[in-house]
Amino acid sequence: MPLSCGMLLQCLGEKRKLPAFEQASHAIDKATDTVLTDPASRTPDLGGKTGTKRFGALVAEPLRTA
Repeated sequence: MPLSCGMLLQCLGEKRKLPAFEQASHAIDKATDTVLTDPASRTPDLGGKTGTKRFGALVAEPLRTA
């Protein structure tokens, strides 16, 4: 889900010439990639045990400080 939101922001940013949206998209991608590097933070469909609510919180955490 976070990556889908990032894709939407990327599309809107490109279409409407909104650099902040594109930057937000890249930040979401980076945060998601960072979380996925830790196998313990992955959801069951990716071989982990973390629930989706916790996964979303882990992705959101670095975005709050950005």
